[in-house]
Amino acid sequence: MAQKAKLDSRKASSPLTPEQVFRLDNVMKHGTPPKALQSLKSSNSFTFVDAPGDLKLEKLIHKVSLKDGMAAYQIENKYGLLRGLPIQEYIRQRPGVQVESPTLPLPPPAPPFYAEWADRIYHPKLSPRITRTIMRRKDGSRLYPHGYIWGTDVRQAFFPSGYPWQCIGKLDVYTDPSSFVPSGFGTGTLVGPNTVITASHMVPWGANPAMIQFTPGYFNGVSVAGAGVTSYVEASSSYDTNSPPAPAFDFAVLKLQDRLGDSLGWLGARSYDDNWNDLNVWTLVGYPGLIANAEQPSFQGGISFHDDDEDSNDFGDAMELETQDGDSSPGDSGGPYFAEWADGPYVVGVDVGGEAEFSLNPFTPWPFEDDNNVASAGPAFLQLINWARANWD
Repeated sequence: MAQKAKLDSRKASSPLTPEQVFRLDNVMKHGTPPKALQSLKSSNSFTFVDAPGDLKLEKLIHKVSLKDGMAAYQIENKYGLLRGLPIQEYIRQRPGVQVESPTLPLPPPAPPFYAEWADRIYHPKLSPRITRTIMRRKDGSRLYPHGYIWGTDVRQAFFPSGYPWQCIGKLDVYTDPSSFVPSGFGTGTLVGPNTVITASHMVPWGANPAMIQFTPGYFNGVSVAGAGVTSYVEASSSYDTNSPPAPAFDFAVLKLQDRLGDSLGWLGARSYDDNWNDLNVWTLVGYPGLIANAEQPSFQGGISFHDDDEDSNDFGDAMELETQDGDSSPGDSGGPYFAEWADGPYVVGVDVGGEAEFSLNPFTPWPFEDDNNVASAGPAFLQLINWARANWD
């Protein structure tokens, strides 16, 4: 009897198989997005930097007459006028100091939240495939600037309407916030009311001023939830694991200016269990430039992790999850690897790039190279999300 209960518990803690997800029907609610999404702080906001505390804003605004009796107003940009909000705080933590150290048994999962107005989409609508020119060397071999693609690139652009797809969005990073051109881009996922999980290397640590804009459900320039649905990052936090940083700890949480998750929902989070190795249940969503020029999200399902390497220390631990059937390229950074459980979707790690492992081969005079794409995950991944939910949400 005890053995049966143990097996039932193990079954309940496992993600749904692709066959089980295939049998689920989309639930169309045809609801209206909440009015809260129409009055976001970040929408069309501007920020003065290096301005005095007694700034007289009215002295910087000048009326300009236009044709046909129309009028416009110009703002004198003598203090530095930025579109959006610069990052206010960078928090680098030691595992186990500000964040409770992982212990066994593992902490319980952080549950997902489904916004009842939204459609529940298991099978998203696909977009026509638009690809960029592939970079090749002189000998014709393909060049991979980030991560690896095995054989035919099977990632598919899609329309990110409904839950959970509207909770995953594009990150635009500005190291020069006065510019309207981002210095980089990647992917992030809502895991709380105003908490986003992404790759740590997406954050311009220490840059001041710098800005990160998160647009959930980004599709061809705007959010599927509305043209003004976007938010800027107030604070970011990750682990300080000394230099060089450990790839397994390459994840960070971002605090948004707006509580987008209250209206859109968010994904749950779990610590990866090595009993899930070789299960082809994971989906990766990202905004790679190779797919639709990063203007539409891409997804690939049926991914498995064949190995997990721990990066452990005295305070906590994280994992590098290795896959050879999940394609990745620039723009996928920070994208979630997630699966469906009976109570909703859970993310277990984020895409961070590719690696080449070398080992000696006794049958050849040269070392053997094993290429993998890598996700950062583990108990420390869940603990950081729990910390953000407790302190920011």
